[in-house]
Amino acid sequence: VIKPMIVLLMLNVAVMTIWTVIDPLQRQTVVVTQDPFLRNVETYGVCDSDHVSTFLAILCVINLGSLIFALFQAYMARKISTELQESSYIFLAMSIILLVSFIGIPVIIIARDKVAALYFVTAGLIFVVCSSLLLLVFIPKVRALRKKNRNTSMSVSSGGMGIKILSTPVGQAELEKENHALTVVQSKSEKEIRELKRLL
Repeated sequence: VIKPMIVLLMLNVAVMTIWTVIDPLQRQTVVVTQDPFLRNVETYGVCDSDHVSTFLAILCVINLGSLIFALFQAYMARKISTELQESSYIFLAMSIILLVSFIGIPVIIIARDKVAALYFVTAGLIFVVCSSLLLLVFIPKVRALRKKNRNTSMSVSSGGMGIKILSTPVGQAELEKENHALTVVQSKSEKEIRELKRLL
């Protein structure tokens, strides 16, 4: 997992470094409205460059390509036990990210001249992408952990003695069985002691 992540990170860093060196972003002020005396009434600032579309296209190809490949890998690992993997949830999260990207990115391009709409759509896109990944990865793990803690018994070892704390019905039945066996052993030991005392 770490090697593909490093490769993907280095590709993004390389593209953005080349972009910054060759065609750095420059702040531009866009005039929205002016009064009759040609004084600016409403303006907003944007960062732009001459070849922004080219570099954004390269970044999209790299990251969307890795996303589609990760979807394929998650689909191939869908039948592995849930305790050992979260591929099904990652597949669902990345499907949501892919769907939201196909819907949100064109809307961002269309709403580029509308600052309020651009901000709203961008913030919503970031929120959905981050929350879908975090919730679908961590919530099933927390639920599985709590379920495992409820359905399994706890065991505690102390020195050379084995002490079991059993909280489930199966564990309680096992504890009663062990108690019965110990009671039988105790009865036999007491009987042997009485016999030895009689002989002495």
